[in-house]
Amino acid sequence: MRASTEHQLQLLKLAEVDSATARLQHLAKNMPEHEHLLSIENDRRSRRQAAAQAHGALDAAQAELARTRDDSRVVAERRARDEQLLAESTSTKEIAGLQAELATLTRRGDALAASELEQEETVAALQQQLDTARTSLNEIEELAADLLQRREQARDHIREQARDLQLRRKAIIDSVPAELLQAYERARKNSGIGAAELVGTVSTASNLELGQSELAQIRSLAADELAYCPVTGAVLVRTARSDLQ
Repeated sequence: MRASTEHQLQLLKLAEVDSATARLQHLAKNMPEHEHLLSIENDRRSRRQAAAQAHGALDAAQAELARTRDDSRVVAERRARDEQLLAESTSTKEIAGLQAELATLTRRGDALAASELEQEETVAALQQQLDTARTSLNEIEELAADLLQRREQARDHIREQARDLQLRRKAIIDSVPAELLQAYERARKNSGIGAAELVGTVSTASNLELGQSELAQIRSLAADELAYCPVTGAVLVRTARSDLQ
């Protein structure tokens, strides 16, 4: 197949655009911000769970404390009522009954007071645990929010670059003969590289030096005849940097 030197050089520009597009696609699939988000997801889940468990434990302790305080209030009200009845009573039997009940209420009140103190300490400790868990969760959520924002900014930048590359590719394609473009696309489909430069005696498609017989074959071609990389099959474009002496 024949193509002018100018058109062959256009293939190098097209290959450069396609290579940049491939790198951009790889970056889009392997964004550092996204990888970082994935790496902290288990930690985020663990911290959310820890905060939820701490919240549940605090709620249960606060409910238990509220019940104890309600019981203490009921006991105090009962004691106050019995003390008033005792002060007004003139019945020996009633007085004895009230005194016995007051003794029981006093013991119950003391036990509830001790429990209330213990439960208040438990609530305070659980509140501290919840505060610590929430602080820890907020830290990683702030990190995640920052990563999400930076990921979206990076994606916007990638989209902008992709649009620019698409416009550049279209401009190049419009300047390349259809048959030459087909040869380029066939090579790119087979090896991922449509065209490459022969630098010295090295094919930049394979980064390997061509053998003497391969170089001799290329030397025998006219300038407008296509040469191909013997390893990848890419169109091998000869330039001023090629060594074909």
